[in-house]
Amino acid sequence: MTAFSLTKHPSMILAPGASKELGVRVTETTGEGSRVLMVCDPALVKMGLAEPLVESLKEQRHEVILFDDLQSDPKEKSVNDATRIAHENQTDCIVGMGGGSALDTSKVVAALAHTGESCEPYRLALSQLPFRKTGLITLPTTAGTGSETTGTSIISQPDGVKNWFWGPPLKPDMALMDPELTIGLPAYWTLYTGLDALVHSIESRTNRYRYEENDRLAEEGIVQAVAHLVEAVKNPTSIEARTGMMLAAAYGGLAIANTGCAVAHNIGHALGSLAQVPHGRAVSVALAQTMEWTIEGNPKAFERVAELLGGKKISDISDKLHGLAEACGESLTLSSEEKSRLSQQTLADDMVADANIAMLEATARDATRNDVEQLAERVMAA
Repeated sequence: MTAFSLTKHPSMILAPGASKELGVRVTETTGEGSRVLMVCDPALVKMGLAEPLVESLKEQRHEVILFDDLQSDPKEKSVNDATRIAHENQTDCIVGMGGGSALDTSKVVAALAHTGESCEPYRLALSQLPFRKTGLITLPTTAGTGSETTGTSIISQPDGVKNWFWGPPLKPDMALMDPELTIGLPAYWTLYTGLDALVHSIESRTNRYRYEENDRLAEEGIVQAVAHLVEAVKNPTSIEARTGMMLAAAYGGLAIANTGCAVAHNIGHALGSLAQVPHGRAVSVALAQTMEWTIEGNPKAFERVAELLGGKKISDISDKLHGLAEACGESLTLSSEEKSRLSQQTLADDMVADANIAMLEATARDATRNDVEQLAERVMAA
């Protein structure tokens, strides 16, 4: 028997309308009359989606503070501001509601709430995060990052450089997944958050740290994304499709929690930092443009991915990825505007920066500096 280790999973609840039970779920997690800090995407507040959940908390006699001073790429200042509020109010539970930005922020805040520390010393796990004493519940409103199930967060420095934060304290107690919360997500974001989920599962299934027990999670993530992504984009009110994509995101998140990602995320993070390419688009473009090179590192694993995508041979993977995007009216190549914000050299340099190198090293194929230059060229030339 092969030895293996799967990281602890949060409690996961998936059902239409599940978010309406938030107040009860907080009671289950941290007890009656809890002091709750709700970290929420500001767009959701403006849309009126946060208010019913605040009322759900108040109905269960919880005290609620709403924090929505967030940006699309969460900044350390937002994390530190929210942490200070949580600490000063002796918060019992942090609730994160939104896409990856809100969830990533909420997780770091929950880890530091009882100490009130700033997050900077914990960049790239240079210091070990303190044991989390504050409850943590995540409510995703996109189906992509898988942040609702992972023990990682991505937070940007003031200069825009993105840093990973990771460790068991960032793993939520509960992921409360309500597909109804994703219905209002525009087609563009439905597609690219969904492709992000698919890339997570593909990279987990094929990188150098993959192993059989975790492959099952990654494969289920691929199956769900292939079955439901296009339908979720074209028929946004389909609860079946939205539910399938929430599963794809959750499985992808659970899978990368055990194996990490690979070169597509290495390049994707560089594209995000240098050219402000949205994360899901960046990693899916990177995967499509570097697939031919990456396959040589683990052809057997990629044969299985091709099969799960509905192809007959490895070379079908790229066509299938491009086909998913094209079916939704998009293209997995950088636009001229996106290319104008960076150069091949800056892209290659960022790929080997401290914040990104671990993802490159997780790739099943070893990359020399010449390989890095060629991969950057492929992304820029497509």
